Amino acid sequence: MKYFTSEWWASGCENESVIDKYREYYLSISSKLPDQLRSFEENHTLHDANVTSISTDLVKNEVAINFKGWDRELNYPVNYEIYFVGVKSFNQTSLQEDSEIGDLGYWEYEALDGDIEMRMLFVSGAQFNVVFNDFRFSYVQAKA
Repeated sequence: MKYFTSEWWASGCENESVIDKYREYYLSISSKLPDQLRSFEENHTLHDANVTSISTDLVKNEVAINFKGWDRELNYPVNYEIYFVGVKSFNQTSLQEDSEIGDLGYWEYEALDGDIEMRMLFVSGAQFNVVFNDFRFSYVQAKA
């Protein structure tokens, strides 16, 4: 994580300039991001979401991650499936063996040379990093 680091989170997220710096960066790259990714960011959230499954298709270079999460206002449960297309790499790191990764706390994007990297930080300290070039998603409001 470049902006929303484990250290920043552990400090209670007190330095709010981190949020402003990332928001400024995101706005500077948003025109380079796939339309579906921008739509997802503007209308949905993965904050406090839990991973329910991960599937990879090595032939198609796709990764799908299912989350049990919330609507943008955190009022009602939503199941999300996000698809990373044209995946160049998918790395998972966790700090504790045999522990749950827990809720997704923060995520950030970085524009690379023709690709995008999404970095995710979970409450357990686990991190996912995905480098890809296209993005799709679907969602269904879950029963409470």
